[in-house]
Amino acid sequence: MFLQSLSEYIHANAPMSNLPELLNIHHSNPLGLHPIVIPILLLVLAVAMHVTTYRIYHKDERSLYPLLYILVGLAVVSTYYYCFSDDLPLFEDIDLHRKEISVGWFCQRNVVGFGWSILGEVLLTYVVYCFMTALMQVVAQLSDTMGMEEKQWLEWQAVIFVMLLGAAIAGLFDEFAPITGVWIMVVYQMLMLLMIVAKMVIDIVRTHNFCRCLFVAATFFVGIEAVTMLAIECIEGYIYIFIPVVFIFATVSVRYKKLKVEN
Repeated sequence: MFLQSLSEYIHANAPMSNLPELLNIHHSNPLGLHPIVIPILLLVLAVAMHVTTYRIYHKDERSLYPLLYILVGLAVVSTYYYCFSDDLPLFEDIDLHRKEISVGWFCQRNVVGFGWSILGEVLLTYVVYCFMTALMQVVAQLSDTMGMEEKQWLEWQAVIFVMLLGAAIAGLFDEFAPITGVWIMVVYQMLMLLMIVAKMVIDIVRTHNFCRCLFVAATFFVGIEAVTMLAIECIEGYIYIFIPVVFIFATVSVRYKKLKVEN
């Protein structure tokens, strides 16, 4: 019944633009923010996350981890608020012959023009890069506090790979087969969820610490979904450059800093 209803909804709406469209959940922008405010805030947070992660690794300033947690938390909350807002600019959906809410409106040529759309795509790619790096740095530190080895923490990267590959393929299919593109998005989202649950269970068996493993998995899930919503817009904005975009994401460098053992 659920799959049948989902299928009917997808065929009627082809909501490839983002997860809020797929879930058909929006809010009315209760803070009354202009559409450009949060994208600018996310860019500022991206710069702050970039500097913070750099100083944690290269300068070994571990005291900055609380700041990194705050920055990632603000980025997550801001992304969810923005992406689920129904007060965003619209773009003309050629396939559906109607206007749709566009999360990545600043990457759409028919909304802001060619030049600004290129700049928007570049800046959004940078935001996603910094967001993903900071999230993985947080998960690395949390994993380290549970005594995990680096190779065990790196298992989280498999979820990122599925997300990037799935979003790229879905975005590509959206160009000529929108319905197929949406189903690909549904499949890779379900696969990501299953992988996160499986990773959590494996970590619980390893550490015998249910609460902390659940917290790490929940942190990763909430964060990676926020990154996913932004990444989809990167890939959909200019589908013909999705390969280099995915390459940039796939080469994200995240460091695993072992805790110092006090003598």
